[in-house]
Amino acid sequence: MKTEWLGKMSFIAHTDSGRQVLMDAKKENGGLSSAPSPMELVLAGLTGCTGMDVVSILGKMKVLDDVELFNIEVSTERSEDHPKVYTKIHLKYIFKFKNQPAVEQVQKAVQLSQEKYCSVAGMLKKSAQITHEIVYL
Repeated sequence: MKTEWLGKMSFIAHTDSGRQVLMDAKKENGGLSSAPSPMELVLAGLTGCTGMDVVSILGKMKVLDDVELFNIEVSTERSEDHPKVYTKIHLKYIFKFKNQPAVEQVQKAVQLSQEKYCSVAGMLKKSAQITHEIVYL
């Protein structure tokens, strides 16, 4: 992987899989606000990682076809001193099922993701307290 400076605070990462990811800083930090910040991408990586785990596990449990909506929302706290790492991360898993919610399966899938499978959560737990809740619409 390599990352290329585009000027000001903009960078483009060229991943080993041949994809490109643009990053920028907010205007008050010298950027153009033209793309997500690196710290926003960390959270996107976390939600993508745990989301993929949950979808995979629910598929194996044969309840994925009944899921009508699945979103993950994140709220955070960061340290005040540099480096301003995340100290608290709260994940809200939001589900809507076509029929009756598969509560036990969802709880098990989220638990397995957070405790065993999600590599991004595993790294972030070194500096942040990660909590979660499950909401059914």
